[in-house]
Amino acid sequence: MLRHPGTAFHALDLTSGIASEGEERPAARLVLGQEGLETGGFQIGGLGDAGEVLDDQAKREYRQRLSELREELEEAKGLGKAERAEELEAEIDALTRELARAVGLGGRSRRAAAAAQRARQAVRKAIKAALDRISQSHAEFGRILSQSIRTGHFCSYRPTAASPIKWQFAGTEPSHRSTSDAPSTSTEPSSMALEFLPFSAVRRTAFVNRENECRVIEAAIADARNGRGSVMMVGGGPGVGKTRLAIQMGEYASRIGFASFIGRCNERQEPVPFLPFVDIIESMLARASSLDAFRDQLGGNAPELAQLAPSLRRVFQDIPEPIELPNPQKRHYIFQSVTEALARAARTRPQLFILDDLQWADESTLALLNYLTGHIGRVPLAVIGTYRDEHCEENSAFARTLEELIRQGVRPLRLSGLSKDSVTRMLDDLSQRRIVESLVEAIFAESDGNPFFVEEVYRHLLDEGKIFDSAGRLRTDLKIDEIEVPENVRLILTRRLKRFSDREIRALSAAAVIGRSFSFRLLAAISQIEFDELFAAIEKAQEMGIVVPSAEGPEKPFTFAHELVRQTLLAQLSIARRQQLHAKVAAALESLDPKSANEHAGEISDHLVKAGSFADSRKLVSYLTIGGKRALDAAAFGEARESCRTALSEKNPLAPHERAELLVNLAMAERGLNHWDSVVANLREALEIFFKLGDRKTIAWIVNESTDALFRLGRNQEAIAWARRGLDFFGAEVSPERARLFATLGWAYKSVGDYKQAQEAMRDGLNIASQLSDPKLEAELLGVRSEINTAFSHLREAVEDGLQCEQLAGSDQSPWHRARRLFALDLALLHLGRVEDAMRIADQLEPLARKMRQFIFVAFCGFIRALVEFGKEPDLGKLAAAFKVAFEDQQSSIAGAEALFETRRSQLDFLRGDWARAMSHAQIAYRGEVERNFAGYGAGMLFRVMSYAGDRKGALALLEETRALLPHSGRPNEAPAWVLLLMVIEGLVVLGEHSQAGQFYPLVQELIEVGAIELFRISHFSQTIAGLAAGAAQRWEAAEDHFRMAMEQAESLPDSLEQAEIRRFHAMMLLVRDSTSDRARAQALLGEALESYTRIGMRRHAELTRVLLGRTD
Repeated sequence: MLRHPGTAFHALDLTSGIASEGEERPAARLVLGQEGLETGGFQIGGLGDAGEVLDDQAKREYRQRLSELREELEEAKGLGKAERAEELEAEIDALTRELARAVGLGGRSRRAAAAAQRARQAVRKAIKAALDRISQSHAEFGRILSQSIRTGHFCSYRPTAASPIKWQFAGTEPSHRSTSDAPSTSTEPSSMALEFLPFSAVRRTAFVNRENECRVIEAAIADARNGRGSVMMVGGGPGVGKTRLAIQMGEYASRIGFASFIGRCNERQEPVPFLPFVDIIESMLARASSLDAFRDQLGGNAPELAQLAPSLRRVFQDIPEPIELPNPQKRHYIFQSVTEALARAARTRPQLFILDDLQWADESTLALLNYLTGHIGRVPLAVIGTYRDEHCEENSAFARTLEELIRQGVRPLRLSGLSKDSVTRMLDDLSQRRIVESLVEAIFAESDGNPFFVEEVYRHLLDEGKIFDSAGRLRTDLKIDEIEVPENVRLILTRRLKRFSDREIRALSAAAVIGRSFSFRLLAAISQIEFDELFAAIEKAQEMGIVVPSAEGPEKPFTFAHELVRQTLLAQLSIARRQQLHAKVAAALESLDPKSANEHAGEISDHLVKAGSFADSRKLVSYLTIGGKRALDAAAFGEARESCRTALSEKNPLAPHERAELLVNLAMAERGLNHWDSVVANLREALEIFFKLGDRKTIAWIVNESTDALFRLGRNQEAIAWARRGLDFFGAEVSPERARLFATLGWAYKSVGDYKQAQEAMRDGLNIASQLSDPKLEAELLGVRSEINTAFSHLREAVEDGLQCEQLAGSDQSPWHRARRLFALDLALLHLGRVEDAMRIADQLEPLARKMRQFIFVAFCGFIRALVEFGKEPDLGKLAAAFKVAFEDQQSSIAGAEALFETRRSQLDFLRGDWARAMSHAQIAYRGEVERNFAGYGAGMLFRVMSYAGDRKGALALLEETRALLPHSGRPNEAPAWVLLLMVIEGLVVLGEHSQAGQFYPLVQELIEVGAIELFRISHFSQTIAGLAAGAAQRWEAAEDHFRMAMEQAESLPDSLEQAEIRRFHAMMLLVRDSTSDRARAQALLGEALESYTRIGMRRHAELTRVLLGRTD
């Protein structure tokens, strides 16, 4: 109870064996066994023991108890413990009623105290004894605990705000042992196994004949212990022993120092996102040595883990809200955060996770598993996933994931039936005798060695009296023709279930409807069976191996021994009865803990969906909506989509605002899945509803989201129309929503290349921000305008807006949008040649972008730093190493990212003289740009490499192909167009196409006028290329001026490579002009250039320079 403050435990749940997870001393637990267990000086009887008949002695005991309660009541009233006094009065009333009913009809005596009553009394006495002992040592501590502990049928620890206590639980760390320890084959769990299986253990059948699989998994566990984590998959048919093998390996891992956890997937119509991982996270919390220690492990990743497991926020109220991110980036951010938190925990103590029944996993669970597989190679974490082969194709997401895991190197272990010798060992263990050969033959033939089937056949024959004789001796005269084995395991289970009474079957069937695992409290709420009778049924089921202790935490202490057992029970229910029970489960989940009902929205909605006509339609829609929103928050987009679709398909008409909200959520789920056409369609329908409702804030938001989707679809004119319609709705209103719509309109015009209209829209929006005197809104709009100006190479204006945006808002901006705006500012500063300022902005951008997982920006900072350093001290080895680090950040889903990275690879190979590889990378980059409809960088790089490599035909054909992408005179042009122009001019001069190159000279002058010194450090300086173009146009004086200014800039920055290139290009111009002394000047320039190329290691450039030198003779 101390580990789970505020959680109510039924006395029967406590006495059924809930242990403090990680405890190694049995005496520290309250467990009811067949012989009873003495705890705290009080003897607790076995389960199902109803006690003595209410004879005179029993009545005297009741009266004595009443006397004790009345004395305790007086004491409680004297101390002012009102709540405790009420509890005591209720208990006195209950006992008084029991005494009054001591004699039944016809003079029959009734039982004095049934199991639930005796469990309540035993727990109360044990707790009271512990509190008394604490009070003797520390009176104040005892007083505080007495006020915080509630006992009765339901017991709980409820700390008061006035006396908060931070608990730290000792004894949770196991002693580390050698990895050479073999997995135990003992049928009784070790103390460490008790940590892994935290509830009272029942005897299990011997673990046999999985030596090969054990060796493979043990090796992986050993690797994980040494910091090399991995994922293992175990497949096979139902009952073949997949889960048993995984648990056996979990116990082995625990014995050598691992913390082992299990999370299960369930077959659901409405899947709960990340269910097995949520189970594991909550189990990690339950087993933490202290709340502070667990909070430290969460670290800065707590907001993201709380999106998976919302219950964390109830425990840790200091968890901040998660960072707002666009849906396509949110999932990667959450997965990275979860991985970091798990790695942090694993480095404290190695971890083993079991993900059971993955064939039923939701898409989000599978996506996270896939992500972990590629990111735990250096983490002491081992993951074992189990799945049924026969269900693989039914879950297409699982089939795809399994294929992807295999591509990543995972080699699934597929289990088959046991050998005959192993079946013999198993039967010997079950019977504790040496089984006769005829029985082994029969069972092996019927079961095909399936372990679960073997055990169920044995139990069936045992129930039929065919194993032992009347004296309890093993029958040796058993003949095969006497053995009647049902044809499948479900028939066997059906026959075995006939040993239960109708009311017991009713209880077990209700438990089956709850799910694979269940709590006594929830079962009691839906079964309408008295506690004593209900607990007797569960105890009987445990004795028969139908129900076993769970490993899923205190909220679900019982689980069915196998899913086939549960399915057999469900099959016996009529559809109507099953639906009715599902409705009851949903109602009970909602009422038992109303404060946390929303956390179980997925589970509640799943039961309501299965309840059919018994479900409350309004509640179903409500919980589907809540569940869908929670799935969205956790980036479980597939599950969110299904929840929204189910709610929208309800037959009862939805209120307009309900339908609109669901459409918006559905659109956001589709956005996360990159289904942009669906995003637009759903938002369009939602927008029409919100227009009628007049929800202005939501209307503005929908318009902004819709235009973003339309941009991604390339439907830019449609985006302009959406923005215009939104603005029409707002009229002349002066509001933040209208201001932001103008920004949306400005960006829409930017997308179609209309700089003038974009600027007008931004001006209108900024006027509204000024009227509202809202500096944050003004900063937001200035940031957008800075991005637009950078895109159109209005660099000075972009820097002015970007710096003002930072001054007004700075870190108060959304981190995601701030990173984008810092990138635009950094790029503009770099293009203006303000390298030191650009590096200062990069120092702010890189850590922010890394935190936001905007890896394209992280890589940009890496490339630019490397090229700036290369300019100061050229070293191709260092440049290649720095580029390699930047390439490692190629984890971006941003359109065109791959093309930009391939352009950089081409640039590096071009400098190193490997022009064949440079051309290959440039071709990939260009193809990627064409697909994304923004060609420029890759196309320019490809043209330059083709020209230097002498592919005249190919280069000129590429020029014709891309001519429309070149800048247009007299209007703003975007950076890719300018980069393409600069590289085309250089390539044309190299090819000797001076006439064509000269025609582009006026365009280069326009670029110089906007202040651009260099562009993205891919092409040469604007003045350098202007010198080439002017020389090609035989404007010799202008060319001399451009080369002179370019050299001044290159020396000022500095950029040593650019200086060498300027000398080479200047010399080429002089050789063409060939005036007096031009050859001598060219010779001097080329000599200096050759020295630079040789020192840097640019062998192909050095060869070209030597050829040019030959022309100076």
